[in-house]
Amino acid sequence: MNGPVTSVYHCRFACSCGANTRKAIIEQMDLSNATQWWEEWQLRILVLGSLGMQFYLALFASARKKHIRPLFRFSIWLAYLAGDALAIYALATLFNRERKLRYTSADGSHNLEVLWAPILLIHLGGQFSITAYNIEDNELWRRHVVTAMSQVAVALYVFCKSWSSSADRRLLAAAVLLFILGVFKCFLRSLALKRSSFNSLVSSFNPAPRTENVIREVELEEYIQQARDFVDCNKRPPTMDRAAKLPHTELSIPDKLLVDSAYAYPDRLKKLKSLWSLDDKEVYAALREGLSKSFNLIYTNDFQDSNPNRKDNICTECCLLLFLFFVMVLSMPPIILFHISHKQAYMRSDIKVTFSLLYITYFLEISSFITKATLASEWHDRVAQNSLIGSLAGKRRRAWLMGVAESKPCHSSKDITGLVQSHVRNGWINYINDTESYWKFNDISRGGGHWTLERNGCEENFGGSIEKPFDESTILWHVATDFCFHLKGSSPDSKRARHCREISNYMVHLLFANPEMLIPGSRRTLFTDAYNELEAILKDEDLSLLDENQLTEKIIDKVGSSKEGNIVQDSWVLARNLMGLGNEKMWEVINGVWIEMLCFSAGRCRGYLHAKSLGSGGEYLTFASLLMSHAGLETFAERQQRVQLRLPKEERVKNAKQRIQEAASNQAVKEEENPATPPATEVNEQVRQAENPAPESLSQAERISPEIKIIISA
Repeated sequence: MNGPVTSVYHCRFACSCGANTRKAIIEQMDLSNATQWWEEWQLRILVLGSLGMQFYLALFASARKKHIRPLFRFSIWLAYLAGDALAIYALATLFNRERKLRYTSADGSHNLEVLWAPILLIHLGGQFSITAYNIEDNELWRRHVVTAMSQVAVALYVFCKSWSSSADRRLLAAAVLLFILGVFKCFLRSLALKRSSFNSLVSSFNPAPRTENVIREVELEEYIQQARDFVDCNKRPPTMDRAAKLPHTELSIPDKLLVDSAYAYPDRLKKLKSLWSLDDKEVYAALREGLSKSFNLIYTNDFQDSNPNRKDNICTECCLLLFLFFVMVLSMPPIILFHISHKQAYMRSDIKVTFSLLYITYFLEISSFITKATLASEWHDRVAQNSLIGSLAGKRRRAWLMGVAESKPCHSSKDITGLVQSHVRNGWINYINDTESYWKFNDISRGGGHWTLERNGCEENFGGSIEKPFDESTILWHVATDFCFHLKGSSPDSKRARHCREISNYMVHLLFANPEMLIPGSRRTLFTDAYNELEAILKDEDLSLLDENQLTEKIIDKVGSSKEGNIVQDSWVLARNLMGLGNEKMWEVINGVWIEMLCFSAGRCRGYLHAKSLGSGGEYLTFASLLMSHAGLETFAERQQRVQLRLPKEERVKNAKQRIQEAASNQAVKEEENPATPPATEVNEQVRQAENPAPESLSQAERISPEIKIIISA
């Protein structure tokens, strides 16, 4: 009985095994075919992939200086890494292929590889618009030198092994020309990385002269007295004319601020005069141009930074001119030589790949100089924005916690810059008289806002809100500003109210996105804690159906009945007291507090962090710091290295004024000895223009912000 059944079972089992075997054989054949196809096309795919990465970087790498979407920025970073990786992998593949060809026969197509190797070296040299993605990449210039040397050696090996005596000598000539260009470009990129490393940037600027402590404090007092004399003669900015191009150029060169290096006092006075001689519009344009050039200096292969203070300009400009010569002279002949060479022995696919490599690489090298000209375009004019209440309205918490949220920027940086400039200008006019008052103005007592509250007689009611740690005060005033904005509205001073909220949103953006730039020791967790408090208050509400005004009303309704002390509760108490001042005075106080907080943060951020932020689109805080530096105020480095005052105030001021008089006497003697020299100095020219001021020359910031009037006790 079991015999037939067993036979049927064995037959079915045998058929099943046969089907599985055939399937395995087919899969193995498919895998073998795929492997064979990859072996044949691997090199072509790699060299074309390397070419594609360079083309993508040439088109889009310069977009990094703008606020772009995170995914777009990620794609640029990926192309930056993949460009080098594909070129190195392709050279390694060429190296391995040549070793195999020694033991196998092959057609003449591999002779074309003598052209592919130097083209891959050109790709390793990268694009003018991106030599470093992050500022840390510049510190790895030694690694890039070693990589360049090893890849040049590999390319030379491939060149020697792939060339046969029977091959067309025109290909040899084309390869030699491409090798010269490729090797030079590889090491030019290494030079650019070294030149942009932090230590190289510091050493390239002329350092301030060393002096004794007593002389330093007299020099500081001399600088302040000279600045005061200039300001007293030029309280109104002069009417713009053609001569304004010189101070504009002075402010638009890369600044020592980015490398935490101090200017000598004569240089600081020169920058102050340059800033003072320009109106708000020109100052804003000069700052934008300066930041753009700073980005080019640190992150691109743009050697011409127009900075007379750099020591290595001549050397680098010679390298740039030499590279320009190589590109113009050595790029086109290889294409012509390949056109007239004998190509019958080569595969059509390899010929097409070679033509693509030659033409597109030539196009990229020529267009790099066009790109270099466009790199001088001005910096973006956006101020990043984040709002706690706005985040609830958009319900974007998950994206924020992942760290990939895109902040919504505003376009009021020009107006905000005018407010900061007005604050600095009024400080020189009404407050700074000597070293002590100069330091006090730079310190902005107790974290910002103190002077505004004192001037408006509100220190007793609101002083506690700015006595807290700076990051806590930022969150407290941010939520209070939102309460005032959404409840009281922006009338009657809508522009000031809008600017207050924009600065508030920017400061809380710094706390969340770049807390190390806000102030050392800032706690990012304060942002998430405040967010969690707001979310807990509105846990029973459908946030997707509410706008910011409705959310604010519901938050206040629930916070007003709560007795639990927290950030939101304290913010509501602050907002309620502010609204008791009346609409106009309320926004005046809020505006002054936020301007002081912004300046306080700008004066305490390291230059290295400013330079680092430029690589990811930059922060407006860098704008404010650069403005304060050009206005003759202390930078972070200068504040950390203050001289200890040893002389009495009267003696120090007397010595400073005596030095000023001696310098003026010496200048007068020189002018008498050289009568051909125009007697009018820059200060006299400013005085002449100040005697005939034009009403429209008043800056916009002076019309917006109230004048600071503080009485200094002797």
